[in-house]
Amino acid sequence: MTTLVQAALRVRRTTKTYYGFGAALVMALFVVGGFFSTGALAEARPPHAVLLFGWSLVFAARMAARFREEEKGRSMSRTDLEVGLLLLVAAHALVQLGGGLGGELYPLIYVLVAFIASFSQKPIGTALIGSAVAFETAIYFVTERHTSPKVLAFHSAFIFFFGILNIVFTRAEIARVREHSRRQRDEEKRRLEEESRLFRLVSAPTQGEGTDDARLFRSSIDEVHNALFHQLEILHRLLGLHTCILLLLNEEGTELQIVELVTQADTIGTGPFPVGSGAVGAVAGHGKTMNLAHIKAGYRGLCYYEEPVDVRAFVGVPVVEEGRVRGALCGDRISDEPFTPKEEDIFRATVSQLLRVLENERVFVQLERSKREQHVLYRASQSLGAALTEDEVIRAAVEAAREITEHDFVAVTKFDPKTRKHSVRAAEGEGADGLMGLEFRDNSSLTAMAIKNMHYLPYRAEFDPRTQVVFTKRATIPHIRSLLILPLIVREKPLGTFIVASQAPGLFGAAVRPTLQVLANQLAVALANASAVRRLEEMATTDGLTGCLNKRAFLEELEGKMRAAERFGRRLSLIVTDIDHFKMVNDTHGHATGDLVIKGLGDLLQSKKRETDIVARFGGEEFCVLCEETDAEGALQLAERIREELEAKVFHADMGEVRVTCSLGIASFPDDAGSGAELFESADRALYAAKNGGRNRVCAS
Repeated sequence: MTTLVQAALRVRRTTKTYYGFGAALVMALFVVGGFFSTGALAEARPPHAVLLFGWSLVFAARMAARFREEEKGRSMSRTDLEVGLLLLVAAHALVQLGGGLGGELYPLIYVLVAFIASFSQKPIGTALIGSAVAFETAIYFVTERHTSPKVLAFHSAFIFFFGILNIVFTRAEIARVREHSRRQRDEEKRRLEEESRLFRLVSAPTQGEGTDDARLFRSSIDEVHNALFHQLEILHRLLGLHTCILLLLNEEGTELQIVELVTQADTIGTGPFPVGSGAVGAVAGHGKTMNLAHIKAGYRGLCYYEEPVDVRAFVGVPVVEEGRVRGALCGDRISDEPFTPKEEDIFRATVSQLLRVLENERVFVQLERSKREQHVLYRASQSLGAALTEDEVIRAAVEAAREITEHDFVAVTKFDPKTRKHSVRAAEGEGADGLMGLEFRDNSSLTAMAIKNMHYLPYRAEFDPRTQVVFTKRATIPHIRSLLILPLIVREKPLGTFIVASQAPGLFGAAVRPTLQVLANQLAVALANASAVRRLEEMATTDGLTGCLNKRAFLEELEGKMRAAERFGRRLSLIVTDIDHFKMVNDTHGHATGDLVIKGLGDLLQSKKRETDIVARFGGEEFCVLCEETDAEGALQLAERIREELEAKVFHADMGEVRVTCSLGIASFPDDAGSGAELFESADRALYAAKNGGRNRVCAS
């Protein structure tokens, strides 16, 4: 019966994993059998509907599974193959309904093959093209009973032609479009970073910052541009300017970049322009106002024009912030009207207003980022507070880290201060499989040094694989360029480390690191709490002397195992044992020696049990061993081994060597009892029969 149940479970797991292939096979058999031919359609319309409805349910389930795998970043090859086969058999069913391989719907096969070849991975697309040819061959000869291979050869050639054509050309075009989109995104990121640095919006967004940060910076930059344009437009109209332009210096202070302008000219350059270039460069380079009047035709000192413009008057006012020249606000006129001192003051007032716009936006960005970070940390705190086990705590921390910053690898290590060993408790990302469970001694790795120094490493969160080691020289994280190892400290005691890494550079800088440090602090406290909960659970369920289950926990396990054995028709045996003349051991050698003997018997029982067996100290010197899927004969053999080994064992006490024996009683379900209580009573009676029979023996109920 047990073998049948195990086989049924294996079949169930296999069906759950591969039911998409099974559904495609069933549908293919119906198609090859001619179920969807015209005659069959006229005679069996309801079965068609039932079969197609079942197919649609399976297809929807596999598509949902594919989307889940895509979201989690898992391989979708098997699911893609399932979906492709399901589409293929459904298409042939429609073709058969439309008159067969020579019908009007047959071109649908070519369309499907082209679609599959374009969007599937190359091995999957090739396999599906081969499946399409094989499937059509079966229909051609078995279903439609053709004898000449000529038409089939043409069909197969066209299937291969459409498939290969789309693999070569359509996939190449898709790749080109994707590459173009990627470049556009990269260019947008570059522009966003550049303008953020130009406006000093707290810090420039990097690849490591999430979409929320990117949206925030993009929105702020748009707001800044709108406000600047509005100010320049007012100045342009008020003073009758030809061009009104704001230029800011880059971080190095070597180039001027156009930030915003209002102009009537068609020949504005794109920049950047070197500092010291003409009148504008002089304003930004020396930080002094420059007012030029009666400019001669063809003057080339205004760098923002691509070619000479007939400008007759120019004024440039430096943009000074916190004592540092940041750029220049310039204006010019076509008319020969010099700028007056009052108009210069208007330019300076406009500069002050522009700086207020930038400062207000910086404060807004900082507040929004702080609010978002606090929200993420609040949710992380809730998740960590609700987690009771170390696994739950680690999962909550990993999810929170994903919201704070993008990364390619995350891990949590544990440190044992007694053995001075580190172990990888959890890892996720590229290379994580080879690191799970890794143990290494206190060495010169960054992980060990972060624990010793109780400070994050490496400096600036930049990783150099030539000179730095994360765990050991052999255990590496592939291709990383950014790395942050945060020690987990509680009450000055190191628990381990929280590690985030990425293949992109500069991801864990000053903008992200403080938030990750707060998360690491919360993680450390949550891990300490989970460890305390685990210890409390162990104290509530295990015997302090032997480490075996205690009486209460054992009785709960006994009832659960009895229900499972009754439900699945399994056998269950119980061994109850007692140390012979244990009171004499205590009276002669003392209670310390008695504890030594009890612990020794507990260790012996633990060493002899199987992984599925349960050992408990029932009270005093009495122990129980619950054996799953074991009959009386198997329990008897185990009991004899225990008796013999205990009899041969020598305990070394302060007062000399001590030898003891034990008596054991056995009972089995369902032969000797129908419930847990009855099973224990039967085994206990057998134990006393062994004692009354002379001790140091095994008796069965």
